[in-house]
Amino acid sequence: MSETFVLYVESSWSSPWVCSAFVALREKQLEFTTSMAMLRKGAGMIEGMHERTLTGTAPVLQHGSFWLAESLAIVEYLDELYPATRILPGDLRDRARARQLMTWMRNEHEALRRERPSERVFYPSVPIAPLSPDARHAAADLLRVTERLGADERGYVFGDRFSIFDVELAFALMRLVSTEHPVPDVARAYVRAVWSRPSVRAFVEHPRPPNPPV
Repeated sequence: MSETFVLYVESSWSSPWVCSAFVALREKQLEFTTSMAMLRKGAGMIEGMHERTLTGTAPVLQHGSFWLAESLAIVEYLDELYPATRILPGDLRDRARARQLMTWMRNEHEALRRERPSERVFYPSVPIAPLSPDARHAAADLLRVTERLGADERGYVFGDRFSIFDVELAFALMRLVSTEHPVPDVARAYVRAVWSRPSVRAFVEHPRPPNPPV
């Protein structure tokens, strides 16, 4: 397939799921452009996104006439389309575990996501309140899994190479690191290693609005 790719993103460039799709495209060295999707109802674009993707949720990948929403679906589509440069773990069981945990990070820990939204990673000057008991429990849960996976200064946890799972785990941990929550040194070293990868740096350093979204 020779059609070009367009990645539709939210305006603040702070979503971990946009980051995941963006890094997948960069790691596979695919040519793509980005466009900010208007997500407000009545803005026009959202109606078109719903029509083309059924759900209309950002990020959205356009590949020729094919439109696909949801970051995990986008990552898997790209991996199946270009299997020579896998962005998910190569081993079948590692890949299954990565999918399990990527789904877990999307669906669990609502309190932590609410109290430490991803915008905090890029707009750290905004005042914050202490974590609620539910959010503290979620943070402890995330750190427990990080330790069990053996995350360290190598910057990957499955097999002997980096995968898109590392982007999502490091991003989740950055919610804690950027708000000065206690994080073990070995987990901080893991986050630094992932955050320094060129494909991730390209997302982290992408221009953003001067103020966080309201």
